[in-house]
Amino acid sequence: MSKPHIILSRPQLGENIGAAARIMYNFGLQSLRLISPRDGWPNKKAATVSSGGGSLIDNAITYSNLNDSIHDLNFVFSTTIRSRKYSKEVFNPEEGIKFAKKLIKEGNSVGILFGSERAGLNKKEISCSNAIISIPVSEKFKSINLSHAVGIISYEWFKNSKNNGEEKTDEINKFQYVKKIHVEKFVLKLKSQLQKKGYFWPDDKVDSLNLNIDNLFHGLELTKPNLKTLFGIIKALDKDK
Repeated sequence: MSKPHIILSRPQLGENIGAAARIMYNFGLQSLRLISPRDGWPNKKAATVSSGGGSLIDNAITYSNLNDSIHDLNFVFSTTIRSRKYSKEVFNPEEGIKFAKKLIKEGNSVGILFGSERAGLNKKEISCSNAIISIPVSEKFKSINLSHAVGIISYEWFKNSKNNGEEKTDEINKFQYVKKIHVEKFVLKLKSQLQKKGYFWPDDKVDSLNLNIDNLFHGLELTKPNLKTLFGIIKALDKDK
């Protein structure tokens, strides 16, 4: 995939999904993923508003949870204005898209994750991303409509694309990060081992400890040798003395 996947988590209004598809189509993006749309899917209101972007609505893929929606991706950006709470690199839209293009040119699959209209992305969703794209807005009014946020990112992609988004395949350098599904397998294995060692204590700290682990390892830019080393470390530490 030579372009980023746009992922909408728990979108509420079909009209916003349709408007997002339309603006994506304006600026040459083609892959739309939906996580648990509130009003179900397919959605007639989304199809009506999408106008020329109807093909994106027809081909949109729905998922029941975050992990399934990003399992095949090498790198995920989360979009949020709450960027200071997380130890992740924060980009503005132009910087983020330029980095996304570099990742894709190197052979990585990239997703850009947007939260629901009501509350944006939650802590778990942000923790599972590699980096953050934060759209600068007025301090007086920080809330951005979902489709407008998608439009800003889509425009930056179009603006920074050669030949309106077409990449030369012979320039691709296969320096790939591991896919999210493999990172999640490692994280689950690590948590299982830590649970046996009594790491998750006291009870009132369990959620924050889990979140910190997710935030740490999902935020790393891990290659296959990196991940193999991490699994090897766990295996070695688990051996009986």
